[in-house]
Amino acid sequence: MTIFRTAAFTVTSVLAFHSSAVAETVEEFYTGKTITMTVAAGNGGMADSVARAFSEIFVSHIPGQPDVVIQNVPGGGGLVGATQLKSAGATDGTEVGFLLGNVITAPLITGNDQFDPREVTWLGAIDSGDYPRALYAYQSAEVQSAEAMFTTEMVMGATSFSHYNRVFPAMLQEFGGANFNIVAGYKGSGEVNLAMERGEVDGWVTGSQHIRAHVGTAGQWLLEGKLTPLMLFAEEPDPRHPGLPVAMDYITDPAQQEVARFLFKASSVGRPLAVPAGVPEDRVEALRDAVEATFADPAFAEFIATSGLGEAQLQTVEDLDALIAGFYATPDEILETVRGFTIN
Repeated sequence: MTIFRTAAFTVTSVLAFHSSAVAETVEEFYTGKTITMTVAAGNGGMADSVARAFSEIFVSHIPGQPDVVIQNVPGGGGLVGATQLKSAGATDGTEVGFLLGNVITAPLITGNDQFDPREVTWLGAIDSGDYPRALYAYQSAEVQSAEAMFTTEMVMGATSFSHYNRVFPAMLQEFGGANFNIVAGYKGSGEVNLAMERGEVDGWVTGSQHIRAHVGTAGQWLLEGKLTPLMLFAEEPDPRHPGLPVAMDYITDPAQQEVARFLFKASSVGRPLAVPAGVPEDRVEALRDAVEATFADPAFAEFIATSGLGEAQLQTVEDLDALIAGFYATPDEILETVRGFTIN
């Protein structure tokens, strides 16, 4: 009899505990909790600044209003932080990754199989408005039109070998015959700007948000007439920039167009947010709702307006899923050509 009662009590206790756990709401779960925001970039840069501003507003829109701490995990162009999130991140909804856009395509290009963007759960992405990238000419450059780029040498400043500010001119040079002399290795936009002022380079490639929002040095120079946009690195004309030619107009070979299309789409990915696979669906939905609410929050809009980003739009989960599916359907021969532009 004692054994039976003990067993019955144990079963009843387990069922009661299970019922209580299942009945726990998202608000009950997050109340008193702390969310770790894993930022796949170092402390103090733009990605880190955006992540910190975003996270404070983001957690205020999560039921239960948890606290938040930032964990910077830089390295590998963002892949170190992304890999850590996928492999060792908490799966209860208390860890969110603030990643870099290139982690979506980098595994395909580099062959790094430690991170697969199809193996995490996406919450959305912050598109800072820099897509499409634009090519700008400084006032002292002889080249002041898209057509002139193909007849007169233009010295282009660039940062790293794999950055779009080198990849796009290199692609247009090879595929379209642009007459570029690309000087890579500058440490950021500030050094390139100085090089343009000194006459060392004629121009460079950076975001098109400078044209629309006149943010940063490039935006100010556009207002002062020191800088001229010559081209967008995009597949189709952009209605926000009527009359500005697009790079695809100068690439006629179908296979080369596919390579350009891949790179243009890859550059359109903003700063994506994710949680590891296995987070309960109701918490995933709450986190996705909080991402959307953050974009609608005047406090976030105020941060964006004063940050130098110029614009910020939400890339939805559907947007990211569609991009990832397209990238992973890319034929190997296209990826091989992409690797030639992006891997030193």
